[in-house]
Amino acid sequence: MTNRRVLLLVCAQVFGAAIFSIPEARAQRIDNTDVYVLADQLANEVELIREVMGRPYDDSPRLPVGGVTPAELYLQAQTVFRKSNQLAQELAGAKREAPPTAPDEEIRPADTHAVVEAALEQIRLVKRELGIDATVALEQRDDAIAPTGVFLVIIDVNRQLNLMLGESARPRDVFEQVSVAAIYAAAILAQHSAGAQVPSPAAFDGHKRMDDVYTRLLECIEIMSRVGPKAGVAVLRVSPRRNLPNNINSGHVYDLARILVADLAVLADVSQAQRVNPGLSTPARVFPTQVYERAGILKQQLEALEALL
Repeated sequence: MTNRRVLLLVCAQVFGAAIFSIPEARAQRIDNTDVYVLADQLANEVELIREVMGRPYDDSPRLPVGGVTPAELYLQAQTVFRKSNQLAQELAGAKREAPPTAPDEEIRPADTHAVVEAALEQIRLVKRELGIDATVALEQRDDAIAPTGVFLVIIDVNRQLNLMLGESARPRDVFEQVSVAAIYAAAILAQHSAGAQVPSPAAFDGHKRMDDVYTRLLECIEIMSRVGPKAGVAVLRVSPRRNLPNNINSGHVYDLARILVADLAVLADVSQAQRVNPGLSTPARVFPTQVYERAGILKQQLEALEALL
């Protein structure tokens, strides 16, 4: 099973399947600069809607990351489609749609471009519904752009959409993503050790908020940035400085969880890890405290992986 197939399965589990293709000739012409230009247009179109809605502008400090991979970028693009479609459902009566699925082969800029393009169509549905006639022209660029540059723009759009949705990501949504990451981690651990694949949660040390979960997932990403290279897998790097957004919400944390899902899905594929059922249960009610506990289990798993590799 290729890592592209693993990512496809992740997306199918969370959103359902969707078919989306792009002509081969066109795909060969699209590079990361084209994706950046389109993502920037998406950001500007979202801004037009934000002004009409009178919602606050998200001025969160950018996530301090580098070395973003195509897989990490692709999953964030899927997230921006999901949020754009939700906004279209809420304001334009659009039907719920799944994001384009990852291709079987290596992810190329054209694949991410197609997802961003699909998200832009959802945003344009909202513009038409709200009677917004203003248009945003593509601002062409000639200089090469790495996936990290595109990633940061898409993260910015995701954060802005969090403030515009009637119902943004819930703690349960974050919990599900962290659980998917933990299942992948359990499968990888099973390839290396006969020990516990899912450690016991740490002792309760008080009720938590989403900013606590955000910090814990940043710690997980930092560990993953060391685990990946040991296993021969490229993953993004997170700076040790902590540029924490103000008023962290579940949407911020959801985006971090998706980074970990992308990385662990690829690592599971490279490790040829077999599916496992670690017996992770979901409580009837999920609050930030429960998400923090599940993220703590994931952190222990990653620490165990780092010690094994």
